[in-house]
Amino acid sequence: MSSISPDGKHVLMFGAASLSDVRKGGDLLHKVLINLPPRLKANTILLTLGSGGEAIGEAIGIPSINLGYVNSDHLKAIAYSAADLFIFPTRADNLPLVLQESMACGTPMVSFKIGGVPDLVRSGETGHLAAPEDTEDFCNGIIALLENAALRQQMAHNCRTIALAEYSIKQQVDRYMTLYCRLLNL
Repeated sequence: MSSISPDGKHVLMFGAASLSDVRKGGDLLHKVLINLPPRLKANTILLTLGSGGEAIGEAIGIPSINLGYVNSDHLKAIAYSAADLFIFPTRADNLPLVLQESMACGTPMVSFKIGGVPDLVRSGETGHLAAPEDTEDFCNGIIALLENAALRQQMAHNCRTIALAEYSIKQQVDRYMTLYCRLLNL
C-alpha cells in the first residue's frame, strides 16, 4: 500500500501514452498542480508514465521523475505502489486501464466525473471525483487526500478489495462468455 516516501515527500502519479494528449488532460494537470499550496508542493514529487512527462514537473516547480513508456507490468506495479495518489485529469475515457491498474495496486485516485471513470473512482471510497474540468475541485481533492493519511490508507484498502472482487481476469472472461453466448443465442 502506498505511503509517504522515505524522504517525507508525497508521490503523485500521472500516466498516459502521451502526456500531451488533450483528451488525457495534461493541460488541466498543469492548472491543478500549479495551484497546490506551496507547503504541499515543497513536499511532493510527481511520478509520470508516458512520453512528455519531463516538461510537466519543470513547468510547475515540483520535482518529477518520468519513467517514459513502461511495458513491464512489474515495473508499473512498483510505480503505482510507490504513489500516494494516482491523478488522472481526463477529458474523455470509458473505463481507463490506468485507473484499473491503480486500483489493483491499492493506490487511491483523483479524476473527473467523465464516462466510465466513476465506476472506478468512487468518491469517498476509492478516491475523489471532481466535476468535469473543474481544476479547483480536482486540486481540493488532492489536498484533502494528501492531508488525511488515514483516509488514504482506507481508500488504498478499498481499491485493492474492489479490484479483486469486481475486476478479476476470471470475472472478465466469464462476462465475455456470457455476452457471446447471449449474442449467439446459445
